[in-house]
Amino acid sequence: MAGPTSFKTDIRPLFTERDIQGMIRAFNLASYEEVKAHAAAIHDRIRGIGGAVMPPPPPRGEGPWPQSRIDLFGRWIADGCPP
Repeated sequence: MAGPTSFKTDIRPLFTERDIQGMIRAFNLASYEEVKAHAAAIHDRIRGIGGAVMPPPPPRGEGPWPQSRIDLFGRWIADGCPP
């Protein structure tokens, strides 16, 4: 993938409605501002650092992200978390 990443086109689509509802008490995964504020913690958890890997495996979730999604999220952080 070439060019800068963006929350709207690259990151927001990674989160399912199930992910959003599962995390809503902590923060809103559909919100650019909230995902940006928690980006480092989200990046850790999708890699299984600091707790159980997220999203959780079935039946509670769709299971861990493939490495390509984790890399994309990391690139978005490296790009400065653009909207």
